[in-house]
Amino acid sequence: MATIDQQFILSNFILSSFTDIQTISRGFPSLQFESIAPNIYAITVPAGEQAEREFNILRNTVNFITSPIPYGLSAVPALSASNISQFHNYPYGELRGNGIIIGFVDTGIDYTNTLFKNADNTTRIVSIWDQTISGNPPSGYSYGSVYTQQDINEALKSPDPLAIVPSQDENGHGTFLAGIAAGNDQTGTLDYTGGAPDAAIAMVKLRPASEYIRDIFLINTGEPAYQNNDIIAGISYLVRLSLQERKPIVICIGLGSNYGAHNGTEIIEDYISSLSLAANIIVVIAAGNEGSSGHHYKGTVGSGGSESLEVNVGVKETGFPMFVWVDIPNKITVSIKSPLGQVIEKIPIVPRIPQSFKLNLEETTVTVTYFYPDPLTGGQKIDIRLEKPTPGLWTLTVYGDIVINGIFHIWLPRRGFIQSDTRFLRPDPETTIEIPGTEQFGITVGSYDYLDDSVYVSSGRGPTTDGIMKPDLIAPGVNVQGPMPGGGFTTYVGTSTAAAITSSAAALLMEWGVLKGNFPNMNTRIARSILIRGARRQPNVIYPNTIEGYGRLDLQASISRA
Repeated sequence: MATIDQQFILSNFILSSFTDIQTISRGFPSLQFESIAPNIYAITVPAGEQAEREFNILRNTVNFITSPIPYGLSAVPALSASNISQFHNYPYGELRGNGIIIGFVDTGIDYTNTLFKNADNTTRIVSIWDQTISGNPPSGYSYGSVYTQQDINEALKSPDPLAIVPSQDENGHGTFLAGIAAGNDQTGTLDYTGGAPDAAIAMVKLRPASEYIRDIFLINTGEPAYQNNDIIAGISYLVRLSLQERKPIVICIGLGSNYGAHNGTEIIEDYISSLSLAANIIVVIAAGNEGSSGHHYKGTVGSGGSESLEVNVGVKETGFPMFVWVDIPNKITVSIKSPLGQVIEKIPIVPRIPQSFKLNLEETTVTVTYFYPDPLTGGQKIDIRLEKPTPGLWTLTVYGDIVINGIFHIWLPRRGFIQSDTRFLRPDPETTIEIPGTEQFGITVGSYDYLDDSVYVSSGRGPTTDGIMKPDLIAPGVNVQGPMPGGGFTTYVGTSTAAAITSSAAALLMEWGVLKGNFPNMNTRIARSILIRGARRQPNVIYPNTIEGYGRLDLQASISRA
């Protein structure tokens, strides 16, 4: 019997199904089903043999059940470079984000910071859903606590605010992004203004990934990681909040993952795609910082042939997975060679059954699992897991069993999840945009340094594996200043910073379009079209391209050409 901790050790399996959930749940009474977004449910498997048996039956019955996937954080006169601040005091009708909500799914927010308060010491934050604090979950959810604008105002009146609203941002990433996008010092002492200084703010503070998920994906100790089911729930909550407040919303996603086919087929990407048609919602996504990490390999293998590639494993590496995705309708197998020369010969395909190999002369255990066909893509997926790998060069050989074009992609985990010196010897810097930035219709944003106009070397690059050009554009993401929890300012480098700046531009665009009547049915697809049309393009550069997309964010040009 499996002894499963109630705190999500073997829980939160995501089910994407159009079958009526009541019908499913009646057949599996020991399992707990919770809706986290339309047609997407989290499944909790309590400890005990009966629940485990029921879940195994369910997993064999329903195709679209997967374990949660870990995501990490992708972290400014930058506003002038993007022609945003010009609208704050524009003589023909200023745009400051008034009447718009900017929502974040991130690490939380320091609600006591002056930048998030009005001049009368009341808050500009309309809601905080802290998933880490039990007690008062939002309607329709079973975890976390919601704090309303009224709750936060009561806390700000108190000499001990945290006694009333105990939510904090221990990391600082969420506070930083919120400050860049919507900070506004109304006291006159800090002289700091974000891109949409009059916008309302909403924050979903994500709970950390469970130890079970961290162990499955062998994530470095201490590195922040979050689960895609909690991110989806957070996005869904912000959409509901927008309807409740009757205000348009811009949702800023500054997280990403390398696990997936990078073609828009992941559950979170499918959900964002459905939101892209919704009026009064704009979704902005960081491209991620994987462009220079050496974590992507693209290869081509011929029919009956093979291709070998090398992975350098760092000295301090304790373990990591590799994710292989194969274009339809190709079919491949693999073999593995260790730095000491031990060889695991060509491993046959046994669908969905892990095959483990303990190397006799080393401490390493290698596990290979073939997924064929993968229910999300219809193609082939291979998970390769190395525990206690010997440092040095590992060789992976790919064999073409059934080949049409022979194209395959391999990703290592994102920056921070593994050691920085664990990387492919011959990496491909393209197709390094993190999921969910590979979704087709969301506004995916890369990063550049506004001081010298150079592209940030680690900014994720396109295209997607199915040929969609990404990113959509780039925005300032280097040398950008923003607030820290507890006061003061710092600088972050990364595409999440660029996404926050673009979110502020989207809020001003939403105000101009919806509240001022120029585009009453503004949605993500319309906003994306407007922003890429007005993007600033460099001379003698072909656009769109895999590094800059359609160019640099320029809100003034975008509105003038809308």
